[in-house]
Amino acid sequence: MKPLTTILFCLPLATATDYFFSFTSGNAITNSQRLRFNNSIPISSPGASAAPHNPADHFSRIYVNGSAPLTQATLYVVPTNPHPPPVPGYYALSGQEKVPDAWRLIQSYRPQDFAPGEFRFDDWTLKDAGGNRTLLRYGTDDLGEWRWIAVREVSNLGVERWVPWWVKPTEGNLGNLTNWEYVVVELELVVAKGPVNSLAPGGILE
Repeated sequence: MKPLTTILFCLPLATATDYFFSFTSGNAITNSQRLRFNNSIPISSPGASAAPHNPADHFSRIYVNGSAPLTQATLYVVPTNPHPPPVPGYYALSGQEKVPDAWRLIQSYRPQDFAPGEFRFDDWTLKDAGGNRTLLRYGTDDLGEWRWIAVREVSNLGVERWVPWWVKPTEGNLGNLTNWEYVVVELELVVAKGPVNSLAPGGILE
C-alpha cells in the first residue's frame, strides 16, 4: 500500500476559476452578451439588456472550484461591490414562481428564505463543448429535454432585460411559454480575465 502522502500527491488538483455568464444566440440583445446584475437587489436574476448600461449593473461574476468537464458543482457569487454580506452567495435555480418544469436563474445570499426544494444550487454541470466553450447545465438530462431560454422582462421604470430560465417544455408550462416573450439560448461560462474593481464599468478592470 502506498503511503498517504504519495496517494495525495498523485491526485489531480482542481483548478479554481472565475467566470461570467454569457448568452449565445437568441436575438440581437442576447447574443454574445455577458449577463449583468444590480447588486442593490437582494434576490433577482442576472440578465442582458441593450446599451447604454446602468453603471450600477455589474457583470455577474462566478467562482467555481474546478473547470469543465465538471458535475455536481456549486457556483459561488464573487462580490463586485464593497461590503458584501458575511455569508457565501450562490447562483441557483429558483422555483418560487411555481411554474412546472421551469426554473429561474437567480443569485442569493439567503437560501434559508426559500421553501424546501425551491432553491437548487449544488448540482450544476460544466460541459466542455470544445473550442474553449463551456456550457452550463443543471442536474442530469440524458434525454436532452431541458434548455435555456431568455425571457423578456420590463421593470416598473420601463427597463427591458432578458433573464435566463432552465425549462423543459411540458403540458404543465405550455400556458406560460405561450404567454412569455422569450428566445432559445445557450448559457455559457466565459473565463473572467480582469480583476474585480467596483468603480470600473461592469465591476471589472479590463
